[in-house]
Amino acid sequence: MRSQNRTSDLPDLGGRNEIVPDNLRAIQTIYTAAMLEGLKLFQVVDRLSQLFQLGLLSVNRRGAGGSLYKYWKEASVRMTESDRRNLYASTLGLPGGVEGVAVNREFNDLWARFLARVAILGRQPAIPETDELRRSATDLARNLSLYGGGVALFAAVDLQKQITFSTKLLSEPEIESAYGARDMWQVIDQVATVDLGGAVNVNRYRTMAATGATIISWLAGNAGKLQSKSIRLPFIKIRKAGSRLVSPNEKLRPMAKPADNDLLRACEQWLLVNGVSDEQIDGHSQPRSGETAVSGK
Repeated sequence: MRSQNRTSDLPDLGGRNEIVPDNLRAIQTIYTAAMLEGLKLFQVVDRLSQLFQLGLLSVNRRGAGGSLYKYWKEASVRMTESDRRNLYASTLGLPGGVEGVAVNREFNDLWARFLARVAILGRQPAIPETDELRRSATDLARNLSLYGGGVALFAAVDLQKQITFSTKLLSEPEIESAYGARDMWQVIDQVATVDLGGAVNVNRYRTMAATGATIISWLAGNAGKLQSKSIRLPFIKIRKAGSRLVSPNEKLRPMAKPADNDLLRACEQWLLVNGVSDEQIDGHSQPRSGETAVSGK
C-alpha cells in the first residue's frame, strides 16, 4: 500500500522561483514578435499575400511569388493574429487578448523597475550598486521564466519561423522594387500607410524589439548568477558608466551574449525611445513594498 506521506506525491512548490534560461529565450522571441506586431510587420505580409491572390502584385514565380504562394498555402497551420495577441497578453501582459486569457499582470511593473535601476546605476557611478537592483533582476527573470514555459516554448518556435519568413520576404528585391523602397522598413511603412490605416513609428518599434531582446538575453545568460544564494555585489559591472549617451537615432541589434555594458545601453535606449523622463526613472527605481516576498528571499 502506498504511503500517503511520500514526498514524491507532493507538488513542486519551488518551481515558480526557478529561472529556466530556455523559458527566457522563448519570451525573448515572443517579445520581439510583439514589437513587430506593433510595427504591423505580420499584417503587411498578410496584405501582400492578399494582393498576390488578387493578381494586384506582380512578382516572379521563382522569387517572391513562390514565397507568397507557400505562405497562402500554409495559412491553416500558421498562428493567426488572434493567436499571437493572446500569447502576448498571457506572457507579457500586453492588451489585445480575448476575454478569459490568463494575463501576466506583473510584467510591466517588473520591467520598468529593472530598466530604471540599471539606468540609475549607469548615470550615477559613484553610488554603489544596491541589493534592490539584483532583486529586481531576479524578480523579472523569475516572472519571465514562469510565463515562458509550457505552450510558450512551442509557440516561440513557430513565431521565430514566421519572423524569419516575413523579414526575408519583405527584403526581396522584387517586393522592395514594387514599392520603390530601399529596405523592408520602407515597404512596411508604405503598405501600412496605404492599406492598413496609417503608418506607425517604425524607429520606436524597431528599437524596442532590438533592445528588449538584448535585455532578456542578458537575463537568460545570467540566470545562474541570479539564482545563486552566494551572489556578491556588484553583480553588474559597468565600465566607464555614464561616459556615453545614446542618441535617439542610434539602432541597436539584438545580442546573443550581451555584456553588462550592452545591457546598460539597451536599457537606456529603450527608455529613451519611449520618452521616459528622468523623474519617471527615479520613481520606478525606488524600493517597493513586497519586493522581498516576490523574490523569494
